[in-house]
Amino acid sequence: MKKLLTLTSALLLPGAVFAADLSSIYNMAASSDPEIEAARAAREASSYNVMIARGALLPQAQVSYTHTHLEYEIKDSALDIPEYDLGSLEVSAGMSIFDLNKWYSYKAARSGNDNGNFELQMSEQQLLMRTAEAYFNALRAEDNLSTANAELKAVQRALEQTKQRYDVGLIAITEVHEAQAAYDLSYASLLGQRANREVQYEILAQLTGEKISGVSALKSSVAMSDPQPQDAEEWVASGLEKFPGLLMVQSQVEAARLQRNATRSQHMPTVELFASYTDGDQAYGFEDPLDASATSYGVKVTVPLLAGGSLYAASKQAALNYASADYQLEKTRRDVKQNIRSLYLQVRTDVLNINARSQAIRSARSALDATQTGYKVGTRNIVEVLDAQKKVYQAERDYANARYDYILNLLSLKFYAGTLNEADIEMLNGWLES
Repeated sequence: MKKLLTLTSALLLPGAVFAADLSSIYNMAASSDPEIEAARAAREASSYNVMIARGALLPQAQVSYTHTHLEYEIKDSALDIPEYDLGSLEVSAGMSIFDLNKWYSYKAARSGNDNGNFELQMSEQQLLMRTAEAYFNALRAEDNLSTANAELKAVQRALEQTKQRYDVGLIAITEVHEAQAAYDLSYASLLGQRANREVQYEILAQLTGEKISGVSALKSSVAMSDPQPQDAEEWVASGLEKFPGLLMVQSQVEAARLQRNATRSQHMPTVELFASYTDGDQAYGFEDPLDASATSYGVKVTVPLLAGGSLYAASKQAALNYASADYQLEKTRRDVKQNIRSLYLQVRTDVLNINARSQAIRSARSALDATQTGYKVGTRNIVEVLDAQKKVYQAERDYANARYDYILNLLSLKFYAGTLNEADIEMLNGWLES
């Protein structure tokens, strides 16, 4: 394994290509991830909805100035009628005393602001998952490529030995053909693994904005055990309480409920306090304008009577939107429960699978040794040797994949339980070779 460059020195080089561990890659991704930045901007934007809705409940004031040019014209008259320029300044203020529509709209805006916080939490946890998936898929590709290289070399040696045995007349040409076919298949598999490795590193580059040349390997001594706590229902309870995806839907249901109440309240009376002051010129017939002022204040009560059925339709629509959101909440709850229980069982199965795959490697190697010994004394043929070799390398691939599956399934379990955080990245980083 190449010695890792420090993150600081690597970032000093434009377009640098360097190896990295999981923590370094996460830090790079977190510093420039567009999904996180979009969620932060959306949360900040939604916070202004609260200010906008609250403003409708607070006093409102405005000032206006009007300038009017007035001309009179009387047909068939010789009177000399003057023209007037009138100016008027008005200051007015008002405040809602009772308006349920505005009040519920404000409460709905606050609920929407909570939703923005949950969306950001969801994006942050999704970034943790995306980083871990990209990293361990790259590491999986490295292991698969390494195994494919070793398998190709083993098949190549077997092909060379087969040709030598054929040249001295110990075996038939069919065994050479069998060995050649196995070599060609192994070479084709190697090409596929090379391409897959490049794809996985492109995903890392897209995630971090940097070209990554290698990743730290997973230690062979890492103990992978059952998830803690060992009661699946405790994981379910955590998910129902903390999973940001579920909290988002809950806040959306609350916002829909408040919006339904706001729409219904459009049928209710509203009470508003108002006051105004006007100072300006007043024209009376053909007399010179008078400078006058007026002050007015009072309480305005408005009772909606008829709006062509639009208020009824809006109320029914809001009620159905609330019902739809409530059904979506129930579906999300069921999905969270099912995902957590399935992942919990999968992680426990992964632990057993890792142990079984480790034993399968030992068994496959023992079988290969016995087959190679039989081949040397003439009781086994090259097809059996190649098949035994293939089983060894397949067992090694299955073992490596089982370990990566365990890690990603454990992270997914924590994700749906709402407990995934940066400490999990640090924990996994400790499982890597330095």
